[in-house]
Amino acid sequence: MAMPQQQRSEQSTSLTIGDKGGLKQLDYSDLVIYHQGDSWFGCSVGFRAMQVAQQAFPKSSPWTRENLYVISAHPGPGVKDAINLVTQCVTRQCFRLLDEKVGEHCSRDMKFEWWVSHGETAVHIKLHDDIVPDEFYCLLDRLNTEQEKPDDRQSFDAYKTDLSQQLWHQTLDESFTIDILPKRLKCGELPNA
Repeated sequence: MAMPQQQRSEQSTSLTIGDKGGLKQLDYSDLVIYHQGDSWFGCSVGFRAMQVAQQAFPKSSPWTRENLYVISAHPGPGVKDAINLVTQCVTRQCFRLLDEKVGEHCSRDMKFEWWVSHGETAVHIKLHDDIVPDEFYCLLDRLNTEQEKPDDRQSFDAYKTDLSQQLWHQTLDESFTIDILPKRLKCGELPNA
């Protein structure tokens, strides 16, 4: 399925990360090519969360792929693709789901939060609770069940498009909270969530 056309405001769609001794510039358009599904809201929220992470690490010690470990409370494929495109943590096996039992399917119980550890610093990033409305979850709960209505899939796709656009029209501060953790997380370690 093709990605819905998104109108973007002046919010940056790019970030920079260290890779093999150099700097790699990535743009959201790179993720559009990389992602092979239709999880565009997941792609947007994952990429924006990585932009938040980039800003959290000291400029004196820019973040590099080789020193990153990411934990995601969100299991979706769009989020996972965004994190891997930026950090290569999934490929390098320095990625973990907060709850390994949830699989890759979205549900009402999923959380939009991440822990990113780099060097001696670790941060906790969380999407504001008021970004995703309850109606989104109600639709999600009905999909692929006997309660699914004929127009639910179309409504759900419209919600994903609208939520994705909203993220690109808001500043990172308007969409996310970030906390610096008291200690770094080692690869494989879980936070006290």
